[in-house]
Amino acid sequence: MTFIQVKFLIFLIAVFFTFYICPVKHRWIVLLCSSIVFYAIAGIRYLPFIFVTSFTVYLAGRKMGRIYDEQEEAAKADGLSRKEKKELKDQAKARCRSTMIWVLVLNLAILILCKYLKFFVEPINALWQRAGGSGEFTAASIIVPLGISYYTFSALGYLLDIYWRRISWEKSYPRFLLYLIYFPHILQGPIERYGRLGQRLKEELRFDYQRVTFGIQLIVWGFMKKLILADRLDVFISGVYKNYERAEGLIFVVAALLDVVYIYADFSGCMDMARGISQIFGVELDLNFDHPFSSKDIAEFWRRWHITLGEWFKDYVYYPVSTSKLVKKISKKTRNNWPPRLSRLAMNALPVTVTWILTGLWHGTGKTYLAWGVYYAVLLLISSTFGEDLHQLAVKCKIRTETMSWSLFQMARTTLIFAGGRLLTRPGGLRKTLHIGKSILTDFNPWVLTDGTLYSFGLEQDAMLLSAVFIAVFGVVGWYQKKASIRETIAAQNLVFRWSIYLAGVLAVMIFGIYGPGYSAASFVYMAY
Repeated sequence: MTFIQVKFLIFLIAVFFTFYICPVKHRWIVLLCSSIVFYAIAGIRYLPFIFVTSFTVYLAGRKMGRIYDEQEEAAKADGLSRKEKKELKDQAKARCRSTMIWVLVLNLAILILCKYLKFFVEPINALWQRAGGSGEFTAASIIVPLGISYYTFSALGYLLDIYWRRISWEKSYPRFLLYLIYFPHILQGPIERYGRLGQRLKEELRFDYQRVTFGIQLIVWGFMKKLILADRLDVFISGVYKNYERAEGLIFVVAALLDVVYIYADFSGCMDMARGISQIFGVELDLNFDHPFSSKDIAEFWRRWHITLGEWFKDYVYYPVSTSKLVKKISKKTRNNWPPRLSRLAMNALPVTVTWILTGLWHGTGKTYLAWGVYYAVLLLISSTFGEDLHQLAVKCKIRTETMSWSLFQMARTTLIFAGGRLLTRPGGLRKTLHIGKSILTDFNPWVLTDGTLYSFGLEQDAMLLSAVFIAVFGVVGWYQKKASIRETIAAQNLVFRWSIYLAGVLAVMIFGIYGPGYSAASFVYMAY
């Protein structure tokens, strides 16, 4: 069940009225029960997995929390020296480390087996048959629980935060389960931290008219992105990449650029819906996109795109690796013996490479996602090592870097770099990617933009023009959002004008949304992760 299905809208309306009919102090229970029902509807066989993760992490958090509490009480005893207090602290941390590692390994093993075992089906079958076994395993027989990457990362973040003593442990298992299974963010995130979402879910969740209307606005806006733009563009992009033998040159360029718009409209549309759904219950979810295509470089882009995933990898992978003994040893050896630039590169190489390879593997397995991770690792290392040199080169060439034209160039460059990353994974294999890349560089065929060839890949001229109009609309709205709050601007208008805008949004989805007989709305792309 996804946000764009009719049965979900019926489910949401039922939960909304039940939620506000119940007394305030019991409303979190309504959210918990409805989240379990939502997850069961998606697939009741998935429930044991999230229960195992939630229960093992909860028990580990409780055990570590109690160990730390006991250590703090023992440290208050009179007559203890500073050395004795440090020994108590070290002993407590060692006990907690053992618990943390066992539960961390268990849940990472569940994630890896569920998500990546299907890619090893063929070698497993070969070994099975050599051993004399009958029958074979199929990829379809492997269960991949809904949102496993998202709830596992949230759970492990909670576990590590307790181990590092950043947060207090949750004493109520039902409340901890709600934090993980909360239905607005279980599909595609955002990957929430317990210290933020866990506390928001404990607040008094009272009805607020403006917050509910703001939530509905976000839901409608997400529907517009998904059904009017993303699903329509997906028809063309899929048509090009599935029939790549008869496409060439500028056809691939158009597909690659529209794919950038598609992935943004699809993913940010889902995030808008998730945040809007949560808002109508009085719970704010973290922002996952902050105008990424206004970024001047690729490092800034990844601070604005899928923000919560980037923060997770930064806090739980990048920082631990960059402060590891190995990196400190590299730093010590290179700091005084190598040129500053190369020393900085040597210190950054391991944490950046590990972080981005793991980020690539989080999105999927195989050579394409490994190449994707290496692609961004190399670009970020080049940017951090030579960024200042490139800036000085621009100054020497008398390029005025403070102008709007330079900013536009930087934004276009960042967008093209992102499009290059998408070309590694979207076509469906590195061989396809190499074929497409070669064609882009060697085949110059501008006539395909006017002779109708562009409209032979599943999207007719009218649909392409409609897509262009809505790309412009979303671009203007994004530009205005950077300057002011559109929702507050609308809320300040007169009643008739305000509701005319709401109605126009709903009608736009109904009239221009890509659905109808024989059409099945595409799942959100990040649900696969």
